[in-house]
Amino acid sequence: FILLILRKIYKEMMMLLQFSVSNYRSIKDTITFSMLSSLKNENSFKIKKYNLLNSAVIYGANASGKSNLLRAMAFMGRIVLNKTKVIQSTDTLPHDPFRLNSSTQDASSTFEIVFFIDEIKYRYGFELDNTTVYSEWLYADEKGKEAKLFYRDSEDEEYVNPKFKEGYIFFDNPKSKIRVSSNQLFIWKCDQDGGEISKSILKWFSRFNLIDGLDHGGYISYTMKKMEDSTFKNEMINLVKTADIGIENITMEEEEVPLDMIEKMGLPIDLKEEILKDGGLKSVSINTYHKKFDENNNEIGNEIFELDDEESLGTRKFFKMSAPILNTLQEGKILIIDELDASLHPMLTKHLIKLFNDKDINTKNAQLIFATHDTNLLKPQIFKRDQIWFTEKDKYGSTTLYSILEIKGVRANDDFEKQYIQGKYGAVPYLGKFEF
Repeated sequence: FILLILRKIYKEMMMLLQFSVSNYRSIKDTITFSMLSSLKNENSFKIKKYNLLNSAVIYGANASGKSNLLRAMAFMGRIVLNKTKVIQSTDTLPHDPFRLNSSTQDASSTFEIVFFIDEIKYRYGFELDNTTVYSEWLYADEKGKEAKLFYRDSEDEEYVNPKFKEGYIFFDNPKSKIRVSSNQLFIWKCDQDGGEISKSILKWFSRFNLIDGLDHGGYISYTMKKMEDSTFKNEMINLVKTADIGIENITMEEEEVPLDMIEKMGLPIDLKEEILKDGGLKSVSINTYHKKFDENNNEIGNEIFELDDEESLGTRKFFKMSAPILNTLQEGKILIIDELDASLHPMLTKHLIKLFNDKDINTKNAQLIFATHDTNLLKPQIFKRDQIWFTEKDKYGSTTLYSILEIKGVRANDDFEKQYIQGKYGAVPYLGKFEF
């Protein structure tokens, strides 16, 4: 089994406790997802008085809202990190409300997250639509009691704690109003002035990553970049070897693209000139090495395969996911994966989950949250009850979210897979009868 060499030491511990969202895509009313372990669960770690889970899984029928819950987490992260570059007062914010009800289609959306930075628990959230941040709040709990650092409300009195110095300089005390543009987050302004707390919060969100298990190309560039580090590359190879897919080594090769091919690409003239000015283009290929044998089954060397042309879809996915998974484990990040099981053998999926639940490997308390249809994982030996969540749509098209702990009569050693398939937990498709 793989033992990771975790060389880089991070002073800050950053963990997720809870996430809530309302009026986002298929989510109409507020739903809350928690990484708090309420049981004696070996797949958890302790921080202050809390036991937090190393991993959690979400099940549900197609179109029940599993992906939308994960997207909501990633959406909040993009907003906080200002990935859409909202700079001027006329810039718009991304907004994707629940559209199946007249009361929400034009209403604001709300996001709130509870998390740890070292041993300080923060609660941060906001309410917005595509033009306005209607409210925003930040609380900190250092010694067991929440302290309000700031509270913002477009229609009411606002507040900034004098001890929150990076924000207090923007507070108009006589008018009880925060000086910030209505389409911008106050946390951005605090960070721009060099605020330590706001900087640490933005850093937390930068360690909060979503990858799509169906879109392998979405993270191959990251994997290729990480391969440039020889130490990290060796760890990737070690991980791939443990998957028993026959790969002995992996290399990355670069070749210059001939100038005549660049000319034939049909690129705009200015872009073509820029490419040629920068020295042209390079094509990059990833090759895998497999043992080769003679007619007597004696090993005689290696056969080289081109990853994207000659390896299976599952092998390609496992390799491309190896970099973000290893990086998450090394740096104690939070990894969210939608459709983890797509194209992967169930044993490979279990293998990846075990990395997060193994204390010898997951020494930085990284957290894994993923959605799947693979019922083979619904075993007490893999997941305890507080790690299993379900999404279901009501008759009005709105997503509900609940834990298996909320279902009465489910015991710790029950056959979760059998009971789920039988419909005991809900969150399964209702299959109507089809007739010609």
